[in-house]
Amino acid sequence: MSESQVSGSSSELSLMARYYIRRLLHQRRDRLHLIAAPGRNLFATETANLNDVIEGLYLEEARIQQVVASLEGYVKLHRQWVAQANTAAAVSLDLERQIFEMLGLRLA
Repeated sequence: MSESQVSGSSSELSLMARYYIRRLLHQRRDRLHLIAAPGRNLFATETANLNDVIEGLYLEEARIQQVVASLEGYVKLHRQWVAQANTAAAVSLDLERQIFEMLGLRLA
């Protein structure tokens, strides 16, 4: 299923989560470093198909579903913390780190 289609599977990120993660990738692009295996031609960027990236990083369907569920939850929490502005800077940064690490990236 392509990213342009509505995500109906629990092993695919929702459209909202993909948009939000892409926005984070764009905002932090100068501070992100690849931690996945070198030589991979598919990694998380603001233009990558994030569902394909996840499937490439995690080979087992059960693990893919766990990662997708975790990412969906982290995105929801991050949106809530960001809405609270200054009181949540440390928490939102920690959530960003968790999101990026699940996608094979490290925030410097």
